[in-house]
Amino acid sequence: MAVRLLKVSSLATTVFAASGFYLYNNYVDPNDISIVRFGRAAITTAVISYDYLTSLKTVPYGTEDYWAVKSKVHLRSAERLKDLCCANRGTFIKVGQHLGALDYLLPEEYTSTLKILHSRAPQSSLREIEQVIREDLGKEIAQLFVSFEESPQGAASLAQVHKAVLHDGRTVAVKVQHPKVQTQSSKDILVIEFLLKTVTWLFPDFGFMWLVEEAKKNMPLELDFLNEGRNAERVANMLKHFEFLKTTQ
Repeated sequence: MAVRLLKVSSLATTVFAASGFYLYNNYVDPNDISIVRFGRAAITTAVISYDYLTSLKTVPYGTEDYWAVKSKVHLRSAERLKDLCCANRGTFIKVGQHLGALDYLLPEEYTSTLKILHSRAPQSSLREIEQVIREDLGKEIAQLFVSFEESPQGAASLAQVHKAVLHDGRTVAVKVQHPKVQTQSSKDILVIEFLLKTVTWLFPDFGFMWLVEEAKKNMPLELDFLNEGRNAERVANMLKHFEFLKTTQ
């Protein structure tokens, strides 16, 4: 028995050491792990749902106290949702930005909180951007550009834009997708769909399943930069006769 325990212990130690060595030499971002992203979203959804179910339970509906408590729950929930979007990034930020624009539909606590995602979307590091360019184009930044500004001119939910200079001297704007967005997108939509169905089961009046259909339809198009480039060329051609307009090339 002792020999078996020793073997198991030795095997576990070897596996643990090998895993540690691999992670040390090959950095693994927790955001790349689907179960981590799902767990984070599920916990946030559960906390928000529990907050609504318990906080309003003992307050008489329609009273001043009820609306005051509900406003606080809205604000707490909006902050939690914003933190989730910033942590999971990608599709989650895209959905959060969309929610932040629904002033005509959502409580002010939500829209004012989530609007921050429009101007303060998380940025990818230069190391991550270099890796995306390397994977997509098979070249290093120095091979493609004379200069490439480390800080982006702007960052959005799916990509960010850097100012760079080509070897022929032209100054260009380089739009680079955030790492893993392409591969995570379809999985994230499934997660959001599952969680929204759960919330709808808890709160039958919750009517936001249409967000999933919008995401399923639009996300593949927004992630297709070749399609975006063709659209930009089409618009530039349509507007080229306006001399006061400068269009992209």
